[in-house]
Amino acid sequence: MKTKKILEWIIMGGLFLTPFIAFIVLGNTFFPFITGKGFAFRILIEILFGLYVVLSAMAPEYRPKMSWVTKAVGAFVLVTLVADLFSANVYKSLWSNYERMEGFVLIFHLALYYIVATGMFRTMSRWIEWINVTLGASVIMSIYGVLQLLGKATINQGGVRLDGKFGNASYFAIYLVFHIFLALYMLSRHYRFAWQKWIYGVVALFEIWILYFTATRGAILGFIGGLLLAAILIAWREKENKIIRKVALGTLAGIIILGAGFVAIRNVSFVRNSSVLSRFSSLSPSEFQTQGRYYVWPMAIKGFLDRPVFGWGQESFNFVFNKYYDPRMYGQEQWFDRTHDVVLDWLINGGIVGLLAYASMFAAVMYCLWRKKSEFSVIEKSLFTGMIAAYVFHNLFVFDNLVSYILFFSILAFVHTKSTLHDAPTGKFYTYTFSKDTLRYAIVPVVGVVAIGAVYFVNVPAIKENLTLIQAITPQQTGGAEANLALFKKAFAYNSFGNSEALEQLISVSSQVAQSQTPDSVKQEFYNFAKEQLEKKIASTPHDARYLAFAGSFLNQFGQYDLAIPYLQRAVVESPGKQAMYFELGTSYVGKRDYAGAFDLFKKAYDLEPNSPESKIIYAVGAIYTKNADVLKQIGPQIDAKTIVSDNRFLQAYATIGDYQSVIAILTERLKADPTNMQFEISLASAYLQIGQKQKAIDILNQMIKQDPTFKDQGEAYIKQVQ
Repeated sequence: MKTKKILEWIIMGGLFLTPFIAFIVLGNTFFPFITGKGFAFRILIEILFGLYVVLSAMAPEYRPKMSWVTKAVGAFVLVTLVADLFSANVYKSLWSNYERMEGFVLIFHLALYYIVATGMFRTMSRWIEWINVTLGASVIMSIYGVLQLLGKATINQGGVRLDGKFGNASYFAIYLVFHIFLALYMLSRHYRFAWQKWIYGVVALFEIWILYFTATRGAILGFIGGLLLAAILIAWREKENKIIRKVALGTLAGIIILGAGFVAIRNVSFVRNSSVLSRFSSLSPSEFQTQGRYYVWPMAIKGFLDRPVFGWGQESFNFVFNKYYDPRMYGQEQWFDRTHDVVLDWLINGGIVGLLAYASMFAAVMYCLWRKKSEFSVIEKSLFTGMIAAYVFHNLFVFDNLVSYILFFSILAFVHTKSTLHDAPTGKFYTYTFSKDTLRYAIVPVVGVVAIGAVYFVNVPAIKENLTLIQAITPQQTGGAEANLALFKKAFAYNSFGNSEALEQLISVSSQVAQSQTPDSVKQEFYNFAKEQLEKKIASTPHDARYLAFAGSFLNQFGQYDLAIPYLQRAVVESPGKQAMYFELGTSYVGKRDYAGAFDLFKKAYDLEPNSPESKIIYAVGAIYTKNADVLKQIGPQIDAKTIVSDNRFLQAYATIGDYQSVIAILTERLKADPTNMQFEISLASAYLQIGQKQKAIDILNQMIKQDPTFKDQGEAYIKQVQ
């Protein structure tokens, strides 16, 4: 019995720690607001589930009951696994990356959390204790939001939108929405008790106030809509409690009046000048047309139609995004990995089967809440329905994160517990008891080995790679770039799901090293290692346009144009609508001095979307290389004169074809804006020298010596060279 009690308290303690995962931010790691929370949750659940298996083997009363919610969770996990195993990138679908920390690994851990929570929290009193703890944690998080509002704590994503310890205002907002509804639920339970009523009421109002300053439109509108729905349901269905019904009617009237009032004043200066209210007053179809979602959602529908049954697998939207990229997105994010809509996300992740499995969890909750023999009061039904509605509405415009997932699965477990309170499970699963020897010599050792193995293999290599990667991109006091390369090699040796991030950082650092004063031998080692890792990555995901483009760009930077072209040609095939692919491939041809080939590619990019400013610039540069006067005459007037002066691509193109009159004109204009820029002056002197005007070049150099006596020795040396 002593062992049983110890296990009970440890597992309970672990479950009561879950609300504080939201506070974990690991500095000196990649994506510190994501990875710390993700690894902490995984490790905690792996330990708790192992202990729970032992406890449930000892005590049958802790074995999980079956319900429609449990069946839906099981179906969701199974369907997601099948979809991920048939993914366009199976490894990433299963493991995700540092930026998201999701994939099937997260879904599986959430299911384990659900099992442990439903097995341990068998009474409502336990759930009320947990709700009080998570509400207390949310108050602390909201107080941190106040500090951000007062400028005493940093708003991590920049700007004025509060983001708490999430690094993202949207994540903070949905966290608050869940807890406001939980506070209202607790208020409805204790509205007759003054001190409790005031506590929960103040918590709800305080967090509504903080929610406002997150300025997250989806969450705020979802909360208002969810509260409105709950008020309607209470006013309609509550027949016994007249006080609560009056409160619901008052809430309903208040929301309608406030909504109508805001519409009436949406154009006044007070609203337009408010960083929060202006975000709501600007809502319109025309604003939506400027957002990425306007272009991404149709792409997602096309991708779903390609693989309608089980979809593309989690973390695979990038394949759809690249395949159906809309050239009109030229001014927006080039590598979307989410649709920013929960319905479309799950159509991509798991096809129609995956979406139905995901929706089945919501359907099961609604069934358990509203069935005839429901254990829930009208108030509880209404508030939890409003909460779920707010959550779904929010997710129609963003996507889940670890903490919102934990809260959602906690609600699933809560509804399951209350709906099965009076169920008395029968069958061998709930009555069979293991002998002490079986427990001691079989179950405990096996579970211990599996749990320890899971903690290590699921987490430790990825954590070590993350920490090593931070060191690898940090300048080393001893060993220089060679030490950085050794750290990169050490990071890759861990062979975790962090290798994708490590590769992107390696490419970036290799390019920086190539332009530094590092010895050529070290530069070559960086190049060789980066090229080797790129080739491995592309071999494992041959249709990922992102890494094909990275390979081509990397090789272009090192002048390996012939090696870059095959990768970039494949990138164009995988993403035929993305102008950047044509730009980079055209750069390879420019490097080879095949200007006609480059011009054809730049023209294709321009034809994809003639309104793109970047396409106009690149097309004009291609016309300079090919001396195509007709195109320059057509495109030149469409490009701002200041851009032609400031963009080095024009200067380089004119210099390459020997049009030094244009080079001189550009440099002269630059010097008007920045008359003391010595590099511009030296370049201008060089340009005059190229066209045979030696005296002009000497005059410029003499003027530079006059302006800056410290330049005298260098300037006189240049003059001797000119003479």
